[in-house]
Amino acid sequence: MQSRVLVVDDDPEIRALLSRRLRRSGYLVEEACDGEEALALVEKAVPDVVVTDMTMPNLDGLGFLQALRVVDPEVPVIVLTGQGSLDNVIQALREGTLFDYLLKPLIDVALLDVAVRRALETRMLRARAREADQVVAMRELAVTACDRILNPLNAIALGLTTLVRAESTPEIRARAAEIVQNAIDSITRVVRQMRTIVRYTPREVTLGLHEIDLEQATTEDPNSA
Repeated sequence: MQSRVLVVDDDPEIRALLSRRLRRSGYLVEEACDGEEALALVEKAVPDVVVTDMTMPNLDGLGFLQALRVVDPEVPVIVLTGQGSLDNVIQALREGTLFDYLLKPLIDVALLDVAVRRALETRMLRARAREADQVVAMRELAVTACDRILNPLNAIALGLTTLVRAESTPEIRARAAEIVQNAIDSITRVVRQMRTIVRYTPREVTLGLHEIDLEQATTEDPNSA
């Protein structure tokens, strides 16, 4: 699958130059003339890498960067900047809000290829690390769910045994039936909570899956589809 790169620059010649180079390198490229147009494209489909200018009308590079982090904080951003805005870029690097920067004018366009390739490799490695962490977290959730289902099942087995005993009094049978019903309710609640947790899991990975707690999962409406 081809990686998608979003190129953002208000200079049509620079934008065309960068886009042409990236397309020749095999990437799917989208273009935007400013931060507002870029943000609209991101909200429709998040790219794999963003290459953006800093000085633009309507919504500048810093404003776009901040808005992008709200949509998806994991997208690697490569900033094109002049000497005048270099301090802002360095600060953004320290804060971890962008991946790399290239100075304008970009004399060697091949540097862009290197930066984009490194950004994609870093994004892939981070995704793999999250996937491995998610497997561990899912196992922990599964163990917790199993424990909370097995105990009620044991209670159901004991309750059914009590119900079929000839010597059981009506009071004992009533208590056994109550235990069975409570156990069924408990199992049903756990199953609904697990189904709710599934909704937290997107197609790739779930950030912070270890923090998801069965007790905090919102139970579903039994009448919902």
